Amino acid sequence: MVRGALERSWRPVLVFVLGLLIVVVSSPTAGGAQQSQQVERLTIATEADKGNLTPYSFRPPPGIHSELVGLVYDTLFLHPYTEEPISWLATEASANADATVWTVTLRDGVTWHDGEEFTAEDVAFTYDYYRDGPPNRYTHHASEVPVVESAEALDATTVEFTCEQPCPTLDLVTLADLPILPQHIWEDVEDPQTYTDLPVGTGPYRLAEYVEDQSYLFEANEDYFLGPPAVGEIEMPIVPDPSSMFLALQNGQVDTATRPVPPELQESLGEARDVELVEGKRFASIFYRFNAESPPLDQQEFRRALDMAVDRQALVDTVLLGNGRAGSPSFMHPDSRWFEPQDAAFDPEQAGAILDEAGITDSDGDGSREYEGEPVSLSIIVSANDPLQIRTAELVAQQLGEVGIELVPESLDPGTLSQRQNALDFELSSFQGVPHLIGDPTQMIESLESLLVYSNPEYEGLREEWFQSTSVEQQGETMRGIQRLFVEDPPALTLYYPDTTYAYNSSAYDGWIPVEGHGIHHKWSFIPEAPELLGIETVAQRTAPPEEETGGRTILYALVVAGAVVLLVLAIFLLRRRSARGSDEDQI
Repeated sequence: MVRGALERSWRPVLVFVLGLLIVVVSSPTAGGAQQSQQVERLTIATEADKGNLTPYSFRPPPGIHSELVGLVYDTLFLHPYTEEPISWLATEASANADATVWTVTLRDGVTWHDGEEFTAEDVAFTYDYYRDGPPNRYTHHASEVPVVESAEALDATTVEFTCEQPCPTLDLVTLADLPILPQHIWEDVEDPQTYTDLPVGTGPYRLAEYVEDQSYLFEANEDYFLGPPAVGEIEMPIVPDPSSMFLALQNGQVDTATRPVPPELQESLGEARDVELVEGKRFASIFYRFNAESPPLDQQEFRRALDMAVDRQALVDTVLLGNGRAGSPSFMHPDSRWFEPQDAAFDPEQAGAILDEAGITDSDGDGSREYEGEPVSLSIIVSANDPLQIRTAELVAQQLGEVGIELVPESLDPGTLSQRQNALDFELSSFQGVPHLIGDPTQMIESLESLLVYSNPEYEGLREEWFQSTSVEQQGETMRGIQRLFVEDPPALTLYYPDTTYAYNSSAYDGWIPVEGHGIHHKWSFIPEAPELLGIETVAQRTAPPEEETGGRTILYALVVAGAVVLLVLAIFLLRRRSARGSDEDQI
C-alpha cells in the first residue's frame, strides 16, 4: 500500500521530465541548422489555363507559364536573368574567340520521367526542332536571336553549337531559357502545336493530370538528378477571379496563389491566420502597346507626346498605393542587368507643343484635338479580369484628356483580348510585361519587330551592331544605346513596374525562394539543394533567428536537457529507494 502511494506521488514528476525531454529534443532549434521541410501535398491556386505545359502550349498573360513548364522540363543553365551562368543540365560551356562556336558538357546520369537516358542527342535534336519547326515562345533562341546553324552531339555528354553570327550570350541567356525535349518522343510529333499528350521531361515534377480550365496535378520525380523534391504532390486549381483566389487563401482552401496580391488586399490578407507576405522579385510591368499602323499612332511625334502626357508616378501612387516603380522609356525592367536608366519626362505643356507642331490641334477650342479634320479619339483594350489595369486605363484617359486626346477603355475577356491583340485589331492595348520580355535582351530584340512592330533607321543600325558583337560587354553597350533611343521614339508606353508581393500559408510550407525575375512559384522553391546552388535563402531561412542567437539557444537547450536528465535519474533513484523502504515496511 505504501509502495503504491509512492509510485503515484512520483509519477507526475516522471511524466513532466519525460515530456520536457521530448519537447526539447524535437525542437528545430535544438538541432542547430534548419532542416529542409518535407511536405506531402501543396495546393497552389493559379489564375489561367496554360495548356498541357509543353514548350508549344504557351498562352499570353495573365498567369505564369515558363515557371510551370520548368516544373516538368529543365534547361542547360539555370535561368536567363543571372549575372553569371549557373550550371543545370550542363556542367560547363566554352566559346571560341569570336563566340560563334560553343562546346557544352552535360551532366551524366540524368534520366527522363519515363526512365530513358538523357543524352547530347536530345539537346542537339531540341535545337534543330526549335529552329526548323513552327514558332513558339522559345524558338527565337534558335531561329532568330541568335540563329543556331547547327547543334551536334560529339559524344553522349558533349554538344557543339555553331551560330550564324557571334552569340556571346549563348550560355547566359539562350541555353538558360530553352527547355530540352526528349528526342525519343518528339521526333514522332509532326504538329507540336496540336500535341495534347502529357509532357515527359527531366524536371523535378511529372504532370500527372491536366483537366482543361480546371486544374493541374504534379507528382514528385523521386529520381531527379538533384534529389527528390521537398513536396510530394502539387495540386493546382485554376481560379481566374482574383477575389475568389485570395478568399480561398484567406480561408485556408489553398496554400498560396501565383497571382501577386493587389496592394489594397495586402494588409487584410497579411492579418489572416498563418498567412505571410513576401516580395517575390518577379519582373513585371504594365505597358501600352501601340498599333503603329493606325494613324496618328504611326507618327513618332504623336507617340512621344502621349509618353510625355502621362504622369507615371501618379499611377504608382494611386493604383499601386505606392507599391511599385514608375515606368521608364527604357522598357526593360529596372532590376535586369541589361537595363539603362531613362527617366520619363512628365510634361503636359511640352506634349501639347509637340502635338501643335505636328498639326494635331484644337482648332475650335472645345478641348479636343483634331487630326485630318476629325477629333482624336483612341480606344484601348484591357483585360476584364484585371481591376488594376482597368483602373489604370481610366486614370490614363483622364491624363490624356488634359492635353486634348480622348482615350476610351474597352474591357474584354482574356480570350477575346488575346485574339484582338494577335490580329492587331486595336489602337492601344494594355499588356503585361513578363520576365522573358522585359528581362531578356534577345527577346526584346525579337519583340521589337514581332510584337511592337518597331521601325526606326537608327535602331536598325544598333540592331546590326548587336549581331556583330563578340562579347557580353559589347552587346550590353549596344543594348544601352537602344534604350536611350526609346526616349525620343518610344516603341511602347511603359506605365509602371509593380512590386510582386505573394501570399503563402507558412504552416503549410515555407521553403519558397524569391528568385530574381521569376517570383516564388518555380521549381527552385521545391529543390532542397537550390538555396545553396542559387545563393538565395528561403523565406524560412530569412525569418530564422541570427546565428549567434541560434547558438545561444542551442546552449540553453543543452543545459535544459542536461538538467532534465539529472532530474530523471534522481527521480528514478529516489523512487527505487523509497520503493525498497516500502517493501521493508510491508515485511515488518
